Amino acid sequence: MRTFLPARRRLSLGLALAAALTGLGAFTASAAPAATAPTPIALTSSACPVDVQQGESDGCVTQLQLELDLTGATIAVDGRFGAGTLTAVRVFQAAHALAADGIVGPATKAALDAAAVAASGAVDLRTQCGDLRSGASGPCVATLQTMLNKLGARLTVDGRFGPATDTAVRDFQAFHGLAVDGVVGQGTKAALYSGDAGSTGTPPPPGTPVDPVRVLSAAKAFLGVPYVWGGGHSLRGEGAGPSLGTCDGYTGSIQPCPADTTAGLDCSGLVRAAYWFGAGFDLANGGDTDQQTLDRHLTPITESQRRPGDLEYFGTDAHTTTHVVLYAGTDPATGADTMYEAKETGTDVHEVGLRTGGFWYRVTA
Repeated sequence: MRTFLPARRRLSLGLALAAALTGLGAFTASAAPAATAPTPIALTSSACPVDVQQGESDGCVTQLQLELDLTGATIAVDGRFGAGTLTAVRVFQAAHALAADGIVGPATKAALDAAAVAASGAVDLRTQCGDLRSGASGPCVATLQTMLNKLGARLTVDGRFGPATDTAVRDFQAFHGLAVDGVVGQGTKAALYSGDAGSTGTPPPPGTPVDPVRVLSAAKAFLGVPYVWGGGHSLRGEGAGPSLGTCDGYTGSIQPCPADTTAGLDCSGLVRAAYWFGAGFDLANGGDTDQQTLDRHLTPITESQRRPGDLEYFGTDAHTTTHVVLYAGTDPATGADTMYEAKETGTDVHEVGLRTGGFWYRVTA
């Protein structure tokens, strides 16, 4: 899960570890700053002003420039807050949903420290961090957010354990059969670092042609995941993949409704996850079956034109639908056509014989 950086931008291991353990956010690059640059000072230390801004020249600015470069900027590290540093700060702020005023106040410092640690890959949650829970902040939380994002979440890596991070943690815990308490303790950390923490890998980059084999492989990875009403639909801000669902509108026979405590997928959640991890785009931005049929990536086809990876929606018409399945192709052992499906509460995602009579669509980039 480590992020590798060019040698000139890697952190000095000793200072990075010290920063992670103390929470002071002191980083440096392996390539030293210019000889005239003041010695770096942690942005959150009392030696730095509350607001670091244009015109300042000191070690706080040296530190600021080092961290900006770690997170993607390419500015000279000279300890002088000039026009280039101002632009880099504003770019960083805009990318992290902060007021892009160029003033490095407490919120920008926290986000920058967190992003720098996440970029360095220096924090190990198992050995350098205690239990993490709602309200925590700092490099450990930033690393947690980065790890969850690699498993399908869509969190802002800001080092703050807020509601969205709490939800992503609970979804992860439910999916892995852990106590769903939102606390990242020993068991949750072990699951995060296990080799099977994420079964679907990283989505291909936007614009990549749809590869049905990859889409079907992503769908197959979810076999055995429980059906959950509303599962996989970003109801609390999480990304594609198994998640807690909702009991709103639930009419299933299993009571009480398990969607608030079980992570899983419903039919359109399964299709969404297959195409997110297999093709790199989000059908209907997590919408339901009706909304998916209106997505620009879908083109109506006839049943005779079907091929593996195509979608079949069932309903009263092509855009008034109640169910969707993913055509898996022909089983070479039996010669029968099959499909991947998340059918109803009490069942798991499964591969079964293809049912026809619905409305067919092909998905293209």
